[in-house]
Amino acid sequence: MIYIPMLKTRKEELRVLKLMKEHYSDKIIPLIEVIREIYKPNYLTDENGEFIKEKRNTQYRKIKCAPTEQGVITLQKLNEMVESHKLFIDYFRFSLNKYGKNIKFESAELAINLSNNYKLYKDKVLSVAQYNNMIPVISVKPGFDIPKNELKSFVAELQNKTEQMALRITEEWIDEYKDIISDLLRQHDFLLFDIEEQNPESKFMEIEELNDLDAKCKIVLLNSPRKASIKNGEYPERDKTDLINNCARDIAYANNLTGYGDYCGLRDVMPLNNKSNGKGAALALLYDFKENVFYSYCNHDTSLGMKGYLDIIPLIKEDEMKLNRDGDCPGFMRIEQIPNTEYSYRILEYVALYKCCEIYSSNK
Repeated sequence: MIYIPMLKTRKEELRVLKLMKEHYSDKIIPLIEVIREIYKPNYLTDENGEFIKEKRNTQYRKIKCAPTEQGVITLQKLNEMVESHKLFIDYFRFSLNKYGKNIKFESAELAINLSNNYKLYKDKVLSVAQYNNMIPVISVKPGFDIPKNELKSFVAELQNKTEQMALRITEEWIDEYKDIISDLLRQHDFLLFDIEEQNPESKFMEIEELNDLDAKCKIVLLNSPRKASIKNGEYPERDKTDLINNCARDIAYANNLTGYGDYCGLRDVMPLNNKSNGKGAALALLYDFKENVFYSYCNHDTSLGMKGYLDIIPLIKEDEMKLNRDGDCPGFMRIEQIPNTEYSYRILEYVALYKCCEIYSSNK
C-alpha cells in the first residue's frame, strides 16, 4: 500500500519535505502541489560585478533584485530537498469559487498564472520529465477540464518523455476519460482519483467503476479529510477527533487500490491574506497510525492567537507515552526544537506533517 502525503510549496511544508527525506521510498511518495516558483537569489551588482550594499540599521546588506524567469530553480530545489527520491509534481491550478478571493498573490503567483494560461501549464508539466525521479501529474478538475483528444495528445507526449506519469481526476471525468485510463495509461503510470472533501465510504460506485476498467495503471485514492470549513475552535481541547475522517486507508485496502493520499492533517487551502489580527484558536493535530485517528490539542481562548500554543505544548508532552510509544516520533522531536518565540509556535500548526510523513517507515 502506497501512502502519498500531499504538500503545497509553502515554506513550512517544504521544510517538512526536506527533513523527512530519509523516510521516502516506494511506499511513501510525496505529491507536491507547486503554487509558487523557487528562485535563485539575485542581487544588484555594479559594473565590476561587485555586490551593491545598503545600510540597514547598523549592518550593510546586499540589495535583492526582482526574480527573473531565468532564475527559476523550483524543480532543482525540490530534487535537492528529497535527495532524488521519487516525487509527484502537480503544477497547481485552482478556482476562486473553491478557494475564495482573498488569495495572497505573492505566495501563489505561479498557480494564478497557471490557472489562466493552459500553454504555460502544459509546458510546466512537460518540463518535469527532465528529472527521472519526478512523476509529472496532469490534473483535471472542475473548471479545468481538458478535451478528450487534447488529453490523449498530452498523455502521449508526456509518455514519450518519461517512464512514469500520473493522471489526477475528479469523479466528473471517469466516464469521459475511461478509454484513456484503460488503453493509454501504462503499468507504471498512476491514476490519482481525487474525491476532495467527500466521504470515501460514499464513493464505492466510482471506485467499482474504475476497477471494472481493468486498467494496467496503478489506482490511488486521494482525499482531503480535514474540511476547510471547520474552524480550529471546533476541535476538541485534548482528545481524539472525529472531525477528520481517515477511512481512505481502509477503503483503498478493501478495494485493492494501490494506495491513498491526503494532506497530512492540513486543510486544502491556498495562502490567504491574514485578517485575523493575531487572534484565533491555536490548534495542533497529532496522528496515530495504529488507531488511524488524529488527536486534537486546541486552545479555545481565541484572544491568545499564537500565544495559545504555550498552553498546548505541556499537554502534548504529558501524552507522549500515548502518542510517541517508540520514542522516535519526528513530530515530538520538532516540538523540542521550537525556539522560544511567539511566531515559532506556528510550527505546531504543521506538526501532523512530521508524523504522517514517516508512517510507512515504521509500519511496513
